[in-house]
Amino acid sequence: MKDTLMFIVLMTSVLFNCTHADAKQGFQTGTVVSVERHETTSNYVGGNPTDAPLQAEAYSYDVGIRLNCTVYVARYESALDYLPTVFAPNHAVDVNLQKHVLVVSLPGDREARLGIGRRSRVKDSSCTATN
Repeated sequence: MKDTLMFIVLMTSVLFNCTHADAKQGFQTGTVVSVERHETTSNYVGGNPTDAPLQAEAYSYDVGIRLNCTVYVARYESALDYLPTVFAPNHAVDVNLQKHVLVVSLPGDREARLGIGRRSRVKDSSCTATN
């Protein structure tokens, strides 16, 4: 009975580790190259600014992430004035590149989905030699 219980516990832990490792498939290591606060402006076109409708306070940042020889500039948006520490320049981040979205792994097994605004090729000697 004791051996059977130990076998079940061992197999459960092995299966848990395998499924946790599969969750990170598709992620690559990128580098944050720039972070700029994106300023939002009101588009109210009226005579008196006090008549403008209330706007929700939103904070957004344009984050440049280099992945191989391409820099992706994506937008991080938050309802709070908070930018995760992984978005510091020259910081390595785990990134899953999708069609129009960068999924960035955050501490605590969380993820942030950032919409890609633009991408540009890096004009670097290491990139021109391999491509």
